[in-house]
Amino acid sequence: MLDVVTMGEVMVQFNACTNGPLRHVVYFEKHAAGAEANFAIGMSRLGFKAGFITRVSNDEFGKYVLNLLRSEGLDVSRVKVDPEARNGIYFIQRNYPIPGRSSVIYYRRGSAASRISVDDVDPDYIRQAKLFHLTGITPALSGSCREASLKALEIASQSGVKISIDTNIRLGLWSKEKAKRTLIPMLRKANIVLIEPQDAEILFGKREPRKIAEEILSMGVETVAVKLGAEGAAAYTRSEEAKKPAYKVPIVDVIGAGDAFAAGFISSLMRGRSLEEALEIGNAAGALVVTVKGDFENMPSEEDLEKFLAAQRKETVILR
Repeated sequence: MLDVVTMGEVMVQFNACTNGPLRHVVYFEKHAAGAEANFAIGMSRLGFKAGFITRVSNDEFGKYVLNLLRSEGLDVSRVKVDPEARNGIYFIQRNYPIPGRSSVIYYRRGSAASRISVDDVDPDYIRQAKLFHLTGITPALSGSCREASLKALEIASQSGVKISIDTNIRLGLWSKEKAKRTLIPMLRKANIVLIEPQDAEILFGKREPRKIAEEILSMGVETVAVKLGAEGAAAYTRSEEAKKPAYKVPIVDVIGAGDAFAAGFISSLMRGRSLEEALEIGNAAGALVVTVKGDFENMPSEEDLEKFLAAQRKETVILR
């Protein structure tokens, strides 16, 4: 029995060791990442049993990804090894051309994960879970990924499995019009939606958090979290709302913070915590992730979160 099932691409990440344009970078750190995998690892570290649906290549990169997922305690029984495709990779360019921000260069077209199809979606695998999580990245990867995403959402919806969707619009993968046409019907099936103002502007022409939430709640969604980056996050239901500021920490790499927030926030709701507590834990998880290179390396456990939050409250924390 699984608590969470998610589906998406896991890429090999090459993170520049020095700042500036990649043409001048000599050394890179190798990591693995992908929005759904980051989320699944975050949930696993927080004590939830998570399963993952994807395809990886039959080469050293694919073996690296598969071993990594397995080592993080994820159920990989629905990970398929595709002998006919390469694994997606990407490079992170640091602090250029905008200081304080990283940019991402993808090499993922035709990747193994872009070949995920409806045949990879096992209805019984999704039905056993308490939650199915999807981001807007997976349906943007290819037509077959879009159809697989729709099938998974339909199975979850018909089976009473809760659905969470993080919009995560990547305009390098599809147009604004296609994102809007695809994602809005998907959001209507969700119980929990996570979104950023930039995505909301594409989907609804709105950027103010409360108006974004009102639009999404009107679709039948139960809970909306609006991720506000350095300002923190806000969350809304039909009867409640809450907002929490971000924690001030040394920032090394912001990529992956949203996925950490999603794991912290959603895991808290699944444990019956309040909106305020869920935001506090989501923000704490995101804050820890940005202090290192790599998307999931600093994904916290419950114990890590307790210590971080105690330190934020100026309590004495014993580290052993």
